Amino acid sequence: MSKKAVLAALALARAGDLEAALEALRGVDRGFIRKRLTHYKAQPDHREAALQIEAALERARASVAELVTAPTPAAFEAPLPPATATAPASPITFDDPVPFLTWASADWDHVPELRLDDLSYTDIWPLVALSCLLFPERNRRPRVDLGGESTAARFAHAIGVGAVAGGSSPTRHDPSRTVRLTRVRTRSEVEPTADRMASLVISDEENHDVRLAVKYVLLELLRNVVQHSEDPLGAVVAAQRMGFAQRRSKPMIQLAVADAGVGIPRHLRRSHPHLVDYRQALERALLPHISGTFEEGLTGSFENAGLGLYMISELARQTQGRLLIATTGAALVLQSGEAGKIVNPRFLDPPGIGFPGTLVAFEIPSDAVQDYHAVMQAILNKAKERTPRRASGRWISFSAAPEGTHRVRVFEAREDTLAASRLSIDEIRPRILSSASVELNFDGLDLCTQSWLHALLFEPVRLAWALRVPIHVVGAKPAVQEGLRFLESYALGG
Repeated sequence: MSKKAVLAALALARAGDLEAALEALRGVDRGFIRKRLTHYKAQPDHREAALQIEAALERARASVAELVTAPTPAAFEAPLPPATATAPASPITFDDPVPFLTWASADWDHVPELRLDDLSYTDIWPLVALSCLLFPERNRRPRVDLGGESTAARFAHAIGVGAVAGGSSPTRHDPSRTVRLTRVRTRSEVEPTADRMASLVISDEENHDVRLAVKYVLLELLRNVVQHSEDPLGAVVAAQRMGFAQRRSKPMIQLAVADAGVGIPRHLRRSHPHLVDYRQALERALLPHISGTFEEGLTGSFENAGLGLYMISELARQTQGRLLIATTGAALVLQSGEAGKIVNPRFLDPPGIGFPGTLVAFEIPSDAVQDYHAVMQAILNKAKERTPRRASGRWISFSAAPEGTHRVRVFEAREDTLAASRLSIDEIRPRILSSASVELNFDGLDLCTQSWLHALLFEPVRLAWALRVPIHVVGAKPAVQEGLRFLESYALGG
């Protein structure tokens, strides 16, 4: 019946009645809808209608929770979070996140109110988490008193926690140190938000390479929210420069993103039913090519490579940074050690604590990246070691195409995976299917995330291999070239 519902929606979309098309999908599992639309986008007869429905669902994201209902997987074999918890004691920092996460993941009807005026200090990540939980549209929210004159309360006021939670607007803000809280709900907001925040928190003149690393992390985290969280209210993101006044021994940059969606374990469980433990699921999420959108053993679906959290965790390792991930039923911290030393994630106790959704905080020294391209190449080389390979030639050629070749500029679709998919379907794949080459111009792109490259070229590379048609690439920076080589290796391997 679910497949018939999707086919009926496609027919209604072709007839120009998108409202009826969305109504036809009422009650259908959203994960199933996503997979079927991916399937039909690859078919010429259904492609335009599938894209129209996908775009309509995106525009109606605020009401998707009522439109489609996700099934509840069987319970994970893991301890539940504590039913009660005390309010976090001051301060709340990266060094000791357990009290806050215990309070946030407990039963809110049985925990005391969190009063910011009782806190002498807090990092920015707990305020991002609170803001997400306090959206005025939420039917259920924790009890939080945002008032007061403590350092933590004034900081929260300055960055706009009250405004996000539906209260007062911020009155004090130092743009040279802190990027105010921002709410993100749609694909179109991801790239401009990441670019603006990265540019504000560290200027291009200070350290261009660190700014690129910061932008990369923000892009991956925000895209994960939009594509996978299933929280129709979106997420909150912020960034802060930190020094001695913020209890850091050296200058750092902290980024944080939080949503109140389905959480990582439940998302993964849909395609990996063997996962029976919250911690096991979270640990698996840090591996390359693991996603709730495709089965284990594959290296990607139409729009997803399962590389986002892997790339971020490796970036933390490579740059002497820190990573905190808290989600439904589990939380971990990854803190890099000495150069060259393998560091494993450390799960936080007691078992069962986490966050009602997903919270990710990333901290990087402000001078940690001197060569962004070299760092990303090292991460991708490590990922290649875990990627199956197939004997093949190189079908992505970093050279200009012959005269008369169809040329495509990809800049306008930057970091929008839906736009990249459209470009792939409408302009790239038809040429390859007709055994004609294509030239892709990457001018103007300082970086490209693997998720975006995957949406653009995963299927075209497979077609190029099968039909022996080269794909020419020009204007790509070294790190982008390495990302394309990596994509080719796994596209042809699984």
